[in-house]
Amino acid sequence: MANARYANVYFHDVFAGRLREEPDGRYSFQYHAEFLDGGNPAIAYNLPLQSGPIYSTGGLLPYFDNLVAEGWLAHAQARALGINSADRFGRLLAFGHDCIGAVSVLDPKPRLKPNLTAGSAAEVAALASRASISGVQPKMLAVRTAAGYRPARSDETSTHIAKLPSGQLHGIVELEYLTTMAAAELLRPDPVVVMDVAEVEGVRGPCLLVRRFDRVEGGRKLHFEEFNQLLDRPSEAKYEGSYGEMADFLRANPRAPRADIDLLFRRVLAAILVGNHDAHMKNFGLIYEAGEMRLSPTYDFVAAALFPDFDSQLALRIGEGRNPRHLTGLGPKHLEALARAFGIGKSGLAQAVRDLGGRRDAAAQAVLQAAHGRTAQKNKLIQFMGKRWNGTFQGITGQ
Repeated sequence: MANARYANVYFHDVFAGRLREEPDGRYSFQYHAEFLDGGNPAIAYNLPLQSGPIYSTGGLLPYFDNLVAEGWLAHAQARALGINSADRFGRLLAFGHDCIGAVSVLDPKPRLKPNLTAGSAAEVAALASRASISGVQPKMLAVRTAAGYRPARSDETSTHIAKLPSGQLHGIVELEYLTTMAAAELLRPDPVVVMDVAEVEGVRGPCLLVRRFDRVEGGRKLHFEEFNQLLDRPSEAKYEGSYGEMADFLRANPRAPRADIDLLFRRVLAAILVGNHDAHMKNFGLIYEAGEMRLSPTYDFVAAALFPDFDSQLALRIGEGRNPRHLTGLGPKHLEALARAFGIGKSGLAQAVRDLGGRRDAAAQAVLQAAHGRTAQKNKLIQFMGKRWNGTFQGITGQ
């Protein structure tokens, strides 16, 4: 045990306990006695306050596993450390200084010192904040200043998540911006993330700057968990299960307002309408505040269906049965199955669809008038929404 790796875990910058790698390959988290005695809340829904250790069944405990960086950032972190990217705990130890939500993970006795100057300019900029951000798209933390945006440092509070251009998905920065503008109208008054498209110092090409909703004025952290964490699933399981499981969680949780079930249902409907097929368990989450667990603003909303090589399947099951093989086959009966999974009757479904339909023109105008994005891209998104409405939604209301 003397050589076991472990991390100090902080919650709202207060020492909460230790995350430890066990000799048998499992991991454990144990709250510190002073944290327990201080009347603090649990750091995660599935890490209840208790004096003894909480063990994983295999890899990292799911709450922490979902904090680990993926894709481009994961490989940059691994190269900086000289380790295999599969060493998720090793990467979290070195880059858990700033995670999404109220938790940070710090290595009290670093064995490896990351080389923060190796790699491309974008990689060096992303590593500087020592942050761990999940999601496969290239991204980094950024700070907005009077002069514009620049990469965040490890000794400051970031204000934005910067999503970088992708060589494989050309135009994804602008497309996510446009899709989110459409969602803001379709879901009004349900809040969506605040975003901008702009240059980030040291990064080539325009980036999508998403204001962090888990940070408020003065840098205070908000406690946040994705549904993959809330359902106690590892990061790789984000495409498993159904949308209805999130509704079941909200229904069974006395701290979650029942009205959020309908809001979540409408977000899934909007995702179907705009072609946001990649809406998985990590793309929905709850913020803890004032004794409640409320839906966070809508985030990660992008019309992936507009990329021809992207999987045409929805990320999660609509109901108990299988989704149609291709979403051109998605019809009213599938929306009815989705409504049943949320505990919503036919009248509730019809009202939700009527509300979406009544905002379609406003959504199209928001896309056309958006400050960013090419005209061809805007038209393609609007045409897609029209076709999806006619093929999937129109039969619900007959309009």
